[in-house]
Amino acid sequence: MDMQPNDTSIKLLFNSGSQFSIPRFQREYSWDKKNYQEFIDDMLNCLTLENNELKNTSYFLGTMLFIGDFVDKNRVDKYIHVVDGQQRLTTITILFSALSDRFKEINEKVLSKQLFKYIVDKNDDGEDYKVLDSKTHYPYFSYFIQDIEKSIAQEVATEEEELIKNSFDYLYSRLEENSLRTYLKKNIGSDRVDQITYVDILKSLRDQVLGTIFIAITTPDKKNANMIFEILNAKGKKLSHVDLIKNKIFEVLDQEVPADYAEIKWNKIKATLISRTEAVGLATYYRHFWISKYKKSTGTKLYDDFLTKVTPKNETRYRNFLEELESNAIDYIKILNPMREDYNNRKEYFWLVQSLNVLMNYFNIVQVRVALLALFQMKNQGHISTKVFKSTVLYLENFHFSYNAVTSGRANKFEKIYATFAISLRTSESQNEAHDKIDNLLKKPLDALFPDFEQFSKSFILLSFTKKAKHSNLKTKYAIQKLNALFDKSEVFSDVSSIEHIYPENDDDITFNIGNLIVLEEKLNQEAGCLSYPDKKSIYKKSNFVWVNKFADDNEEWKKSNIENRSKELAKTYYTEILNKKI
Repeated sequence: MDMQPNDTSIKLLFNSGSQFSIPRFQREYSWDKKNYQEFIDDMLNCLTLENNELKNTSYFLGTMLFIGDFVDKNRVDKYIHVVDGQQRLTTITILFSALSDRFKEINEKVLSKQLFKYIVDKNDDGEDYKVLDSKTHYPYFSYFIQDIEKSIAQEVATEEEELIKNSFDYLYSRLEENSLRTYLKKNIGSDRVDQITYVDILKSLRDQVLGTIFIAITTPDKKNANMIFEILNAKGKKLSHVDLIKNKIFEVLDQEVPADYAEIKWNKIKATLISRTEAVGLATYYRHFWISKYKKSTGTKLYDDFLTKVTPKNETRYRNFLEELESNAIDYIKILNPMREDYNNRKEYFWLVQSLNVLMNYFNIVQVRVALLALFQMKNQGHISTKVFKSTVLYLENFHFSYNAVTSGRANKFEKIYATFAISLRTSESQNEAHDKIDNLLKKPLDALFPDFEQFSKSFILLSFTKKAKHSNLKTKYAIQKLNALFDKSEVFSDVSSIEHIYPENDDDITFNIGNLIVLEEKLNQEAGCLSYPDKKSIYKKSNFVWVNKFADDNEEWKKSNIENRSKELAKTYYTEILNKKI
């Protein structure tokens, strides 16, 4: 087994020049108040008072497991995958963000900026990169925790983001001056803490966290990492709800000759879920499957609800249940990681791959998987027509663009809608019944949440696109591609298109605005470069895109003053012609 253990510190880890990736198949951030309260208490308890100064003491944070050796200074790949340790690293990042804010509030801007380098640093080319790159809890984590200015207001959209927000709010409150002094005086047993400045208390806590020691186990590949992870977690591991459900199924399906049916099925389900580049954990999949078919249950109730709902507890019922799990897992991975190969590269399904990719990767809408899973299953059974299936998926794409991507609506508004709809849809016995439920249990309640034109336009006209790597670029790029497809009368985005800034992009924010954007073939975009608009027009005329040619015909000149009006026109076009909504 290829592995390399090393004693290291949080400071050396975060300062290694690596970007630590938390893959999407990892479980979500799950620390609650008990966890992060214990963490900051431990950090504060390590501070001692010597000669009227706070001193740090050693603290061991346990073991963390990584794919890739961040200690190796000669490595080419700076991307390191976190296999075990994401909860601790995420919490430390949240604490550093809160500490940086506290430094800034007392006008210690240099200290704030220096600390934030452990959250967002620069590579050798001077480009920003996030030290901790999570694939699951953006945009809240990216726009709030990992933004020193916190310039974009973000509401939480998922249960995980709610936990992250709660963690930040709690840690931020614990860093208030009176709170810190009261805790330290009680812990140290001396009022001499009052003689220490607030900034020195914050610096001592910062240094305590940075100096925390842990054992870093590095391994070169995923196979090794999984083996090591199982060994590390084999002893004293609390059984999850999925473990308990598996044990119950295996207890009933105990026949191992001529073959162990339960073991074979279970392994097939697991293999399906990790069969693609972006894999998914069994616990995450199981919860979405359960909510989509049986009941909206919390994680702690899944096992109890399984015992209640999956009856009778006999071999036939449990065999059927495993077959349900396997069938839904195949659809689930197609939803999560859409590929044209799933549909034999047939062009009539390119729209579906694009739409699913938008929902999963552009907008990161986790809750919609519950509804999509039910739609896929019922389509497979012939209870939903191809036409209605298509219109429903596209409806969900449009809804989440307007509600989540543009106007930042709250996810808890539609979670229950999806669960109620999915469970009911699966009981349909005919196409008419299924189609009726799509109209009344899905579209009708979502229509009630659909932003009106004023809400939509107010946020749409603020969309922007820059050369900097920002998650917000995705939704703007999507909107521009969608508009271009409208003019081209195409369902699928062009593979050769790129985003063109009509007025050359500069440090003036207005040039980043959606009103200054259009699509252009990549080669023509390079040719246009930073030329003035009169020079660009001849290049635009070479384009095969209808929208580009129409723009060139309609605009003899282009000035910055035109950008705002065009953004409003685009908002109106999008709302009425793509979303098919009335103003």
